[in-house]
Amino acid sequence: MRKAKVARVPILENAFELNLPKLMRAVKATGDCRVVLDDGNVRTVAVLAETRLAIFLGGRHWVVDIVPIQCLEDRVRPLLRCPRAHEGNFQSLYWSGTEVACRACLGLRYRSTLAATSTDRARLARYKLMAKLGGQPGTEVAYRQAGKWRRRHQRLIGRFEFLSRTHYAAIRAWLDGVRTIE
Repeated sequence: MRKAKVARVPILENAFELNLPKLMRAVKATGDCRVVLDDGNVRTVAVLAETRLAIFLGGRHWVVDIVPIQCLEDRVRPLLRCPRAHEGNFQSLYWSGTEVACRACLGLRYRSTLAATSTDRARLARYKLMAKLGGQPGTEVAYRQAGKWRRRHQRLIGRFEFLSRTHYAAIRAWLDGVRTIE
């Protein structure tokens, strides 16, 4: 039996993220308007000005406008304008190898929304939660780090236990189904 070919959907976690608040914190901490962005495979320099962000990605220069948006109590929130002239302003833009644009324009999806079953979604949630707790998949849950809140840590542990029970219950049910067929 031949399997149907499924169109490849770009995954958000695989795209290079340009997050304006993180860039602004880095600029404020270093005091220099130039920031080096490193994402394992991609390394580039971004220059942040009052109204523009300049980036060199994929052998091309990208210039993105920064738009000030009025908020409550006379506060101003800077957001990035999508280079595709898409309506709306965004906190993050993404580079997927060909261009810099917003998540909607690039058609990026979260890995968890593409998971086929609830078991896959629970497994992905467990891995994400394990990373948040400071461990690696397949190892023991890490002890609470100094300076972390006890109640929050206990709540995360409880959530991890629930996801583990859900994941392993689904695997047991699948194994029972396989045994009855044989």
